[in-house]
Amino acid sequence: MSKELILITGGNGMFAKELCKVLKMSYEVRFLSRKANKPNHYRWDISSGFIDERAFDGVQHIVHLAGASIGEKRWTKSRKQEILDSRVQSAEILLNALKKHRIRLKTFISASAVGYYGTKTTENIYTENSPKGNDFLSDVCQQWEAVADKFNILSDRVLKLRLGVIISKNGGILSKMLPITKIGLGAVLGNGKQYIPWIDIADLVDVTQFLLEEKNASGVFNIVAPEHISNKNFTHSLATVVGRKIIFPPLPKYLIQCLFGEASVLLLQGSRIRAERLEKLGYDFQFKTLLASLKHNLS
Repeated sequence: MSKELILITGGNGMFAKELCKVLKMSYEVRFLSRKANKPNHYRWDISSGFIDERAFDGVQHIVHLAGASIGEKRWTKSRKQEILDSRVQSAEILLNALKKHRIRLKTFISASAVGYYGTKTTENIYTENSPKGNDFLSDVCQQWEAVADKFNILSDRVLKLRLGVIISKNGGILSKMLPITKIGLGAVLGNGKQYIPWIDIADLVDVTQFLLEEKNASGVFNIVAPEHISNKNFTHSLATVVGRKIIFPPLPKYLIQCLFGEASVLLLQGSRIRAERLEKLGYDFQFKTLLASLKHNLS
């Protein structure tokens, strides 16, 4: 029996690489990437609208993960446009290709982010039914999800995954925090009360496969671990796991704002998010606490 075919965008990203390791056991996996220099990789160029349409031959599922990093550079006007276009225009290219070839999907999965609820620190707990925020990231997420909804006419179901911060030894937040923490230079950011909604990479991959195979699942899902943790507790937990202590005072808010500009909200603000819809489906996270996740990734 032939395997069903999944096309993944953002093929060079950390999430896509880990997802492929699991999905390839049950599916035929292809990638859309800027460089098609590996087997089963097909080239596309979002800025020019080019796409190698051979990638769509026999496709039944698409997992759309492409998007410029929100935390790598300062948010200049051009960078903010790139962050938006890399998500929205890329989805439009996929949509047009499916229409052109009259392809109907079984599943379209799009990444989104918990930034949908706004980048702010409160004691509220946000679920999938909570309203959109009112800032740059929430606007990006809204447009990201709006273009995903257009796939409803071409797919049996559409899922939008609002991702938290990914915990992985191969990139993400640990690639920034781990080196300085290991040499004893880690510090709490601002007042340290901002929450960091997070998800272990292993759980993220497992959730994606779970939703792919849960045929009645559709719509929005928050993809975050059950534990709500502050920047202060995150920082101290990481230090504990690598055998260090936090000896420096917190970095002042104004200094972080000077260094990172508008993007400093990523470091200084954060809310509590609940994966309510996953809970109702009975999903059981493997890594429920940050300490367990850090030990898993750094042991």
